[in-house]
Amino acid sequence: MTEVLTPRFDDFIILNSGEKIYPQELEEFYTKIAPVKEMCVFIVSGMMGVRKSKVLWAIIQPNLENFREFGEVNLRFVIKERFDNASHELPLYKRLKGFTVTLNDLPLNTFGKLNRYEIKKIYEPRVIAGKEGALPASGELSPEDLLLTGSVIGKKVLQCLKKQRSMTRPINLEDSLELDLGVDSLGRIELASCLESAFSADLKVETISRAFSVKDLILGITDALKGVNGVPLEDQGGGVREDYWKEHLNIPPKKETLQMLELSTGYFAWVFRFIFTAIDCLIFKVFFNIKSEGSMNVPKEGAYILYGNHTSFLDGLAIGACLPRRPVFQIFYFVFGPYFFRPFIKNRVLKNFVKMGRFIPFDFSTHFLEALRSCYYVLKNGKGLCFFPEGLRSTDGKIGEFKKGFGVLAQVTGAMLVPVVIEGAHEAWPSTAKYPKLHSIRVKFGKPLHPEDLQKQGLGLGTKDPYEAICLAARKALVELKAKDTSS
Repeated sequence: MTEVLTPRFDDFIILNSGEKIYPQELEEFYTKIAPVKEMCVFIVSGMMGVRKSKVLWAIIQPNLENFREFGEVNLRFVIKERFDNASHELPLYKRLKGFTVTLNDLPLNTFGKLNRYEIKKIYEPRVIAGKEGALPASGELSPEDLLLTGSVIGKKVLQCLKKQRSMTRPINLEDSLELDLGVDSLGRIELASCLESAFSADLKVETISRAFSVKDLILGITDALKGVNGVPLEDQGGGVREDYWKEHLNIPPKKETLQMLELSTGYFAWVFRFIFTAIDCLIFKVFFNIKSEGSMNVPKEGAYILYGNHTSFLDGLAIGACLPRRPVFQIFYFVFGPYFFRPFIKNRVLKNFVKMGRFIPFDFSTHFLEALRSCYYVLKNGKGLCFFPEGLRSTDGKIGEFKKGFGVLAQVTGAMLVPVVIEGAHEAWPSTAKYPKLHSIRVKFGKPLHPEDLQKQGLGLGTKDPYEAICLAARKALVELKAKDTSS
C-alpha cells in the first residue's frame, strides 16, 4: 500500500499555478520505487524558450549496484518505466515533467545534505540545453587514469568506441556509454564484436553489459584479458562487418531456449490457444467494443512480422483478438521479459504458459542477442512474429522512434512487414494508469511491406545505416496508416 504524501519539510518551491512543492517529499517517494542513489528536485525556468515557464525537474544519480545486481544496463529506460508506473498516485501538479540522469556524485553541503543551490546552478543550463550524462571534464587526470588511457588496452577501447560511434570529440573516462555515447543494447553487441576483433580474443557478454562508463569498460576488459597471451598491438578494431548480424543470428538459440519454442502446435497447445483466444476475443468485444480493419492483409503462411504502435498494456492482446483463425495459432509474441517472467522464470507452470502461448521474452541486457536469435529462428521456420519496435510504451500516445534491432531482424530474415495501428488502447489503459477503463478500441492492419523496399526508402530519407533505414521507413508507413481514415 502506497504511503500518503504529507508535507513534513521546511523547504518548498512554488509553481506558476501557485501550488507548493516540497522537494524532499517527492525525492523520498520516487527513490522508493526506482534504483536511485541520489535525487534532487527543483524548478527549471525558461524551458522551450518560454522565459516565465516553471517546470518540475529532477537530477538522478542511479544506484549502479542495483542495476548490476539485476543485469540491467539501460538506466533511463528502467527509471522512466518505474516513474511512469507510479506517477498516477500523485496529483498532476506533483508529477515530474522530466529528469536528467548523471553518473556524477551530486554536490553536498557541509552537513552532508544535497546542496540544492549548487546542483541547480550546475544542471539547470544543461537541462535547458537538453544535455545528459557526464559533466565536462575538469582539471587533469589522476595518475591512475593517465595510466589507464595510455595503456594498450585503453587506447584500443577508445579507438573502437570512436569508430563505432563516429565520434569526433575526445572520449572521456567518465562518459556514460548510454547517455553520452548513445550505446544501446544492440550497440553493446556490436561493440563486443569490434573489441573481440581488436584483441583477437573472446570476451564474455558480461564484460560489456556490466559497464556503465568508459572507465568501467576499460577496467572490465583489462581484467578479462589477464593471462591472455599475444594481445595484438596493431590496429584491428573496426566497425561491424556487413555480414555480422546474419552470421550471429544464424547461430541456433541455446538448448533450453529451443525447448521453449514450440513450432508445431500440439493438442494441448492448440486447446490452450483456442481457449485463451476465445476469452481474449470475448473480453475485448464486451468491454472494449473492439473493431478490426484489414485483417485480410495478415499473411496466412510464411514468415512475417506484425509491428505496431505501443501505448498500452492491452496492445498485444488487442492484436491477438483481431487476428484471423490461421495466423492466431501460428504467431509468436516478442515481449519484455522483466515485466512478465523474471520473478517466476523457474516456475514450471509459467514456463509451460510461455511455451504454449508462444511468448519470446527479452530484456535489454545480457539476453537480448539470445532473444533476437529466437525471433530469427521462428521466422526462418516460416512463422509469424508480433513485434513492438518502439520497445518502450509511449506515455503520450504518439509513435516513438524504432529500435535498430527491428531493422536488423527485418533485413536479415527478409520477412514481410505488416504495420498495425491500435487506436483507443492508450485511452483504455495507458502505461501510467493502474487499472483499465471502458473505451472502444480499433485495430488497423496495413498492406504487407518488403524490407528491401523500405530500406531504399529509408536511405532516400537521409540515413546511411541500412538497418536504421528500414526503421525510419517502417515508422513512416505506420504513422501514415494511423493518419489514414479507413472507415470512410
